[in-house]
Amino acid sequence: MYSRIMNVRETRLASLIAHCMILVSMFFLIPYPLQLIPTSVLHGLFLYMALTSLSGNEMFERLLLLITEQQAYPPTHYIRKVPQRKVHLFTACQLLQLIILCAFGFSPYPFIEMVFPIVCFFFLPIRHTLIPRLIDYKYLDALDGRH
Repeated sequence: MYSRIMNVRETRLASLIAHCMILVSMFFLIPYPLQLIPTSVLHGLFLYMALTSLSGNEMFERLLLLITEQQAYPPTHYIRKVPQRKVHLFTACQLLQLIILCAFGFSPYPFIEMVFPIVCFFFLPIRHTLIPRLIDYKYLDALDGRH
């Protein structure tokens, strides 16, 4: 017996509930019970949440394409419409921006951290003026279009 899927309803309810429970525990359990939880357990929880969120991240998937042969791409994948060099160039630009954000955001000096919003603001003109000069709009729409 075969079943035919007619509709898929995506839900993020489970992760929303998990994050709300973490928020509640941080605000209401801070004084004493939260101190009983070892920090390594909390670090493990946050690491798990970070790793589970990578599966749907397009930038992470494009980073994996750097070590995947082009013939091994899925046949209906949007990357098949874009030349491989353009995909890797776009990924390199995004990775460079992420490194710059991390350098300013995690800086040990407070005066450098204050520049973080300005750095974020300057990424907008880069995305709308510099990146289209490097990559055609039709490829940008496939790589970074609204889904």
